[in-house]
Amino acid sequence: MGPRKTGAKKRKPEEALGGEKRGEDGEEREDRRRKHRGNKKYIGAHVGIQGGIWKAVGSCIEMGGSSFALFLGSQRSWKRPVLDHTAADKFREQCALQGFVPAHILPHGSYLMNCGSPKEDVFEKSQALLVDELSRCSLLGLNLYNFHPGSSLGSITTKQCVDKIAGAINHAHQQIPAVVTVLENMSGQGSTVGGKFSELKSIIDEVRDQTRVGVCLDTCHAFAAGYDLAAEGGVKAMLDEFDQQVGLHYLRAIHLNDSKGKLGCNLDRHEDIGKGHIGISAFRDIVNEPRLDNIPLILETPGRPGFEYAEQIELLYSLCEKQ
Repeated sequence: MGPRKTGAKKRKPEEALGGEKRGEDGEEREDRRRKHRGNKKYIGAHVGIQGGIWKAVGSCIEMGGSSFALFLGSQRSWKRPVLDHTAADKFREQCALQGFVPAHILPHGSYLMNCGSPKEDVFEKSQALLVDELSRCSLLGLNLYNFHPGSSLGSITTKQCVDKIAGAINHAHQQIPAVVTVLENMSGQGSTVGGKFSELKSIIDEVRDQTRVGVCLDTCHAFAAGYDLAAEGGVKAMLDEFDQQVGLHYLRAIHLNDSKGKLGCNLDRHEDIGKGHIGISAFRDIVNEPRLDNIPLILETPGRPGFEYAEQIELLYSLCEKQ
């Protein structure tokens, strides 16, 4: 994955992610991370938590990132073991040691959740899981939590679905203090809510404590929903529309994904940066857009040999015209 060929110097095999000289490569990425510390763009990726949640920090450093996303538990089960306090303490310590602040860490919600579900048992389990995930954020010292709003499953109206989502957020806010619930825009696939900025605003309008709600804009989802980021000035136009309909003060993060699908396809199909229908020019505009300073810009791309997260992070930083 990457931009159209620009004559950029190829990496040596040992410099590629997972190459034989992994130790040297790790040091190289730490040097790269130091180089980017003055940059107002906090580019990173979704990292794994295998072996301990605190290891997410090291994974981010290894790929040269300055922000990261992570899951807070298994994606396959509604019920999870209680988060171990020792593991949480290690996570906090690693974040402090490596200079990661809560504003640049974006936990991602479970895909099992559907806080807009018309099925009462699914709604109740989703609401309970939302509370549990916010409590995990608190224990980890994090203050953002990103999740997909929900789906009507085609059996209730959008308004009814919005009411349920906002109700779940209000309930979770009553149970757990401080953590900001960050709604993600959707691709418009199926009966999901949040493909239109107006739908996100409808949810926000029903949240009682609006200081504790925000939005994460996913570029693939936006493009699939009909926002033409590939057009000249498309990024600016999308942000202008978001500001008009929702308000830029609600924008807490960006998910950086190219799109396998065409404009308006409503398909949630992520592609590596520069390899999809959005194209590299839009991502150049994103990393040079001052309205996106100081928030996490998170990759969720599939990756491919020689163009994994580390290479895509470096590519995006190379597109920045100034620190």
